[in-house]
Amino acid sequence: MNISAKRQVNPKKCIIAPEITLPMEFEGIVAVSLPMGAVIRRIMEAAAVDIPVLITGETGTGKDLIAAAIHRRSARNGKPYITVNTGAMARELIASEIFGHEKGAYTGAQEAAAGIFEQADGGTVFLDEISTMDEKTQVSLLRVLDEKSFRRVGGNTSIAVDVRIIAATNEDLEKAVQDKRFREDLFYRLNVFHISVPALRDRPGAVTVLTDHFLSRYAGVYGKDVERVSPETYRLLRRYPWPGNVRELKNVVQTAVLMLEGKELTPELIPQRIKDAANADSDAARPTYSVRVGARLDSVEKELIRMTLTHVGGNKKLAASILGISRRALYNKLRKHHLG
Repeated sequence: MNISAKRQVNPKKCIIAPEITLPMEFEGIVAVSLPMGAVIRRIMEAAAVDIPVLITGETGTGKDLIAAAIHRRSARNGKPYITVNTGAMARELIASEIFGHEKGAYTGAQEAAAGIFEQADGGTVFLDEISTMDEKTQVSLLRVLDEKSFRRVGGNTSIAVDVRIIAATNEDLEKAVQDKRFREDLFYRLNVFHISVPALRDRPGAVTVLTDHFLSRYAGVYGKDVERVSPETYRLLRRYPWPGNVRELKNVVQTAVLMLEGKELTPELIPQRIKDAANADSDAARPTYSVRVGARLDSVEKELIRMTLTHVGGNKKLAASILGISRRALYNKLRKHHLG
């Protein structure tokens, strides 16, 4: 098919030298821009040393792929690699899941059970959405980092463990420390080696190349004979701000290929929100708001947020992206200004 022939990603390109050749594929990560080339080099550097790693970036930027790549390229690659999404767990169960529990430690604990750290001994544990951990679990995690040991929930015996910890978050952990939601000492122990993943909108040329990459992949999965992406479809995809980043783009292309009946990926297969955002991007379509000198800052902020939400049809992800803030920050401002 023409798409893959035009922009085939070569997994054998050099990925260490400063003059890194792009685009390329490395451990399942498609590096298109110079910012992603820098991320690949950081992965290689992190893999060469056995220290904690903190990966930060917006939702959908591929932090899980980066963590897995570090493990596979490290000296621990023959040992277990276990991922834990703490944000997907009930807070009261996180400690039990990670550290295990003794019989009778809590209601329903009828048998003792080993936690993830025991299961991953000698290997790597990836803790995603680390900022969702409660205070008590943070203290226990700090002990693992400092003393290489822990206690099961309800237990009195220390268990020695040799595990590398890679943590990830889409939050500003330094802000969380300032707000007393995350322990400062744990932050500094995790932030020994930091990898910041750029958003998709900050990766020049990435949308076009990734669209081709995912198109080729899912054409094979679904047995579709796709030959091209229409110029208008490329235009729409490039002008969308992608608040869900690479994960959102992948899902959009996957769905489009699944629905596709011809040989060309056309705008009819693209979600309406993407077409609306792209068409609203011109100055003529963008509403304006005049600020009166002497107006209170709070009132200006409230009106700007209100107008932005109206402009994107209430899509909070897209509004936050346009305003240049996180979704959590937007929700905080919505509550502050009683915007619902």
